[in-house]
Amino acid sequence: MPIVAALVAFALAAPSSPPVPARSLPGQNESWAGDLHILQLWSDNQEQFLKEWEQPTPPNLTTTNRIERNKPIFLFLIFDSCKADAKGNCNLVGSVDILDPDGSPYGKHDGVKFWDNLPAPETKSLVLSPGGIGLVIENGEKLGRYTVHVAVTDTIANVTAHTEDVITIVEAGPK
Repeated sequence: MPIVAALVAFALAAPSSPPVPARSLPGQNESWAGDLHILQLWSDNQEQFLKEWEQPTPPNLTTTNRIERNKPIFLFLIFDSCKADAKGNCNLVGSVDILDPDGSPYGKHDGVKFWDNLPAPETKSLVLSPGGIGLVIENGEKLGRYTVHVAVTDTIANVTAHTEDVITIVEAGPK
């Protein structure tokens, strides 16, 4: 049975707000929709990632797309340029869909609150979303490449950005 950790609430880490890079052709884990820009990153150390995010701009983030069985890996979503409503708040909601190495559905999370009617961040600054997921592939589950589709909708601008990334699960090494 798939084990996908409950939504992980990340600390709002405003101290690091790196400038947004010039728009270019995005990689598969990055996307633009209108002005909304999103980036999907994975780390095997949630605490270290958050600590690094709080460092001076630009932060040096430890990321990985490879993890051993029975160890957690965490999805972080970084974004910029959401549209503010009349009250000055942005609202980003979305879904995370995970396919196992055979392409079969593994886990689906709808209604993920990536930015839940919070004040609009400074324009053209990268922001770490407080919403994400943690994932653990347990004994008996498939090893290999898991494809992760993330869709983020800016409900004010009525645009949706889509990213795709692959995380590789390998057998745990000797202890």
